[in-house]
Amino acid sequence: MNWEQPPTQETTRSARSAQAGTVIFMALTVLVLLCYLMIFANPQVAFNPFRPPFFVLPTATPVVRVPTATLTPSMTPTYPSIWTPTATVPPTETSEPGPLSTARPPRPTRPPTATPKTLPRFTLYQEPVFVQQLLYRDANTSDWWSGVAGEVADRNGRPVTDVTIRVRDNDNNEWTTKPGDAVAYSDRYSTIYGGRGTYAWWEQVLKDSCHRSVGVHVQVFENDKPVTAEVSVQTTGDCKKNLILIHFQKNY
Repeated sequence: MNWEQPPTQETTRSARSAQAGTVIFMALTVLVLLCYLMIFANPQVAFNPFRPPFFVLPTATPVVRVPTATLTPSMTPTYPSIWTPTATVPPTETSEPGPLSTARPPRPTRPPTATPKTLPRFTLYQEPVFVQQLLYRDANTSDWWSGVAGEVADRNGRPVTDVTIRVRDNDNNEWTTKPGDAVAYSDRYSTIYGGRGTYAWWEQVLKDSCHRSVGVHVQVFENDKPVTAEVSVQTTGDCKKNLILIHFQKNY
């Protein structure tokens, strides 16, 4: 007869330990498999020791196209009783770029040169000068003599004798004289009163004495035509200023 011995307490304890180890091993195996499955499904899981770098894929930005509204003209608008119109800003035109121009820019033009004014044919050489008459002192003229005199020369200082000098006063007295008529006194005139040193001096004694003030008008004529405006002066009534010097210049 084969008699089986009953299990001892040590045998039972070893069997139980082996069974518990098997269960724990299988549980750990299942847990590891679950972890691998989760890592495969989501590599970025927190317990993955070898997580791949995280890439952010660019996303396309949608372009919103705003449709242009087509305005339909309406009938006459009805405004409320109090209405303030608002200004409508007109649209600005946007220029489209065109082909580049290779033409050279135009050169700036110079402003036109002003045309110089033409001088009159005859002008005053200088302003009238009031002096004392010293030519006729020997004839005792210092207490009554009164007159006008002058010289006519061109721009180069040469004498001009082909003109006529007309002298008139406010009392309707009128005289004519010519440059060169006082040639006998021209040297003395130039010496005493200066001038331009020519013999084309003229002189006119006035009707009134040096004690009376009177208006005098002098004008140059050429070929019986006036070539200057009248030069108007007023005698002073002072016998120490009884001669008025009026010089003319021929410009061309």
